[in-house]
Amino acid sequence: MTGLTTGWVARAMRGLGYEVHEGPGVPVTGGAADSRKVQPGNLFTAFPGENTDGNLYVADALRNGAVAAICERAPEGEWPDKTIVVVPDATRAIGELAQAWRRHCNVPVVGITGTVGKTTAKELTAAALSATFATHRSEGNLNSREGLPLALLTLRPDHEVSVLEMGMDSVGEIARLCAIAEPRVGVVLNIGLTHAEKLGSVEAIANEKLSLPRALPPDGTAVLNFDDGRIAPVAAELRCRVIGFGRDEGAQLRVGDIRDHGLDGTEFEVTFGGKTVTVRSPLPGAHVVPAALTAIGVNLAFGVPLEDAAEAVRNAQVEGRLRRIRSVTGATILDDRYNASPASVAGALGLLARLPGRRIALLGKMAELGEHAEPEHRRIGRIAAESVEVLVSFGELGRYIIDEAQEAGLDKACWFETKEAAAAAIRELLREGDTVLVKGSRSEALETVIPVLGGEA
Repeated sequence: MTGLTTGWVARAMRGLGYEVHEGPGVPVTGGAADSRKVQPGNLFTAFPGENTDGNLYVADALRNGAVAAICERAPEGEWPDKTIVVVPDATRAIGELAQAWRRHCNVPVVGITGTVGKTTAKELTAAALSATFATHRSEGNLNSREGLPLALLTLRPDHEVSVLEMGMDSVGEIARLCAIAEPRVGVVLNIGLTHAEKLGSVEAIANEKLSLPRALPPDGTAVLNFDDGRIAPVAAELRCRVIGFGRDEGAQLRVGDIRDHGLDGTEFEVTFGGKTVTVRSPLPGAHVVPAALTAIGVNLAFGVPLEDAAEAVRNAQVEGRLRRIRSVTGATILDDRYNASPASVAGALGLLARLPGRRIALLGKMAELGEHAEPEHRRIGRIAAESVEVLVSFGELGRYIIDEAQEAGLDKACWFETKEAAAAAIRELLREGDTVLVKGSRSEALETVIPVLGGEA
């Protein structure tokens, strides 16, 4: 079946009362919000931003191959071969279009949220579901008010399920995403401190994350991490089916002892409905086992037998955030620098601690922790002291990591002003058999130091 077209966009947006300049009817291949990254066939949405305004770049997006645009100001010039929708609020308008298109496709949606691990869980869940269903997924981290609607533009009526990541950094964002996507299954992985700087407290973060299961219909299913004390209590108030996962006695999907196979993944038993099976997850680290449990729980929600769900996880072809890179020095670089929260950094250090050879960590800051920034960075310093032989950090918050590691007795813990200096110091130490963990928040742009360590970014 065909996917979204500019003709469908024009009819839908005109029906919503917007000004539409309709061009030829052609397929829409996806959505874009950066004119420099537009691919031929994309629909470009001009979002107003903190640093620039997408409405300044509509003409550039059209020249770069966009077949349609949603914008708050019409671009200069004549564009007879393009479909242009002029709206007062581009964020609201693309959300309305995405909602209308999802309803037209009538495909059940899985929404996945949590403080850490959303993208990994989304990728593994979608890969496992693909063994049984024609599965759509959001690309990358298109998980916000702006990103999730763009992800839905690639949905087709012949898809049987859509797996969407749902993020937030403001009050009401998850509820808005649920209004757009109308999920049938909702997953809450965990609740932590990231975004505390913007939302004010972990309680506010919990309220946001839990708005996903609260939005599910009576015939929906909530898949919840019962090992998280902030998540489990919501089960009692939900009107839908609940599949709790974890070690907690109340969890329907119970996990047994986890056997860590290092960079080759994990293995564990799970029990559901009186049956127990062995699961082999391809993702390394015990801290990402919840992603595998999510994939199994969602499969169960769609009626897939436990044995088949476990097999689908084992056979899933998926890359997690952590990449293995071979350095020219013979060392192994663990590139896990996509993002960093206290839970994900602690988990990555736990994985590193169980690996052979000399263990080295280059840690950047954890962002958006607000008043929790200093104590959480100090806590990571203590964990690192027990996990590595060499610890390097940089920047203002990095001082807390190093100070605490040194206080805990780690002699080879060094602080530098810049990430470049920190990476150069590690490069001088590297030898064959070493393993280097590189982790920090996206704002640190640690991809620039991978070449310094002898690998390719």
